[in-house]
Amino acid sequence: MNPQIYDLGDSALTIEFGNEISESVHQEVMKRFYQFQSFPLPGTLDLIPAYTSLTIVFDLGVVASRFEGLAGMKNLIEKKLAEDFTGHLPEGRLHEIPCEYKGADLASVASQCGLSEAEIIRIHSEKEYTVYFLGFLPGFAYIGTTDARITVARKATPVPIQKGDIGLAGNQTGIYPNASPGGWQIIGRTTEIPHFKAGDRVRFIPVTA
Repeated sequence: MNPQIYDLGDSALTIEFGNEISESVHQEVMKRFYQFQSFPLPGTLDLIPAYTSLTIVFDLGVVASRFEGLAGMKNLIEKKLAEDFTGHLPEGRLHEIPCEYKGADLASVASQCGLSEAEIIRIHSEKEYTVYFLGFLPGFAYIGTTDARITVARKATPVPIQKGDIGLAGNQTGIYPNASPGGWQIIGRTTEIPHFKAGDRVRFIPVTA
């Protein structure tokens, strides 16, 4: 899929690289993130990577005066995307998160997936994950992708979630950085919540209390 560029208000553009959550698409997102970080476009204020997209926020004055609006900036981005960026892509930090697998929904998740609780723990903890982006709550990292065998739907109704709870939703996993209502299926808990950045790597280490 060729990248698509969309207006986001009058001072930002979103570049869409695909329409499904995948590690290969996110690699392209991060490659372009580092390209535009290393060689910023005029007036760039912020770069926001997400699952399948990169949003660039610009100084409205620069966009209006130098590019006659977003259309001119869009043309410049298209030229940059046509370049084969070969700059160094730094490997994200590896976070090893201790997880006590005694979450309130562990038994329910095992039942939904047709697996034992021990199998859920093994499958969840044996993979190295990628932080796709941060959102929902300050510091909440959307981490994926999980093994298809432990894919579960969000809860229909949000419930109170505690700080440090580790959950599953679809093919993602995540850690609640603060107490909050939430709909993720809670399978474990940690006392360590790092400061994540998009592109970081995550492993969950089973521990006892």
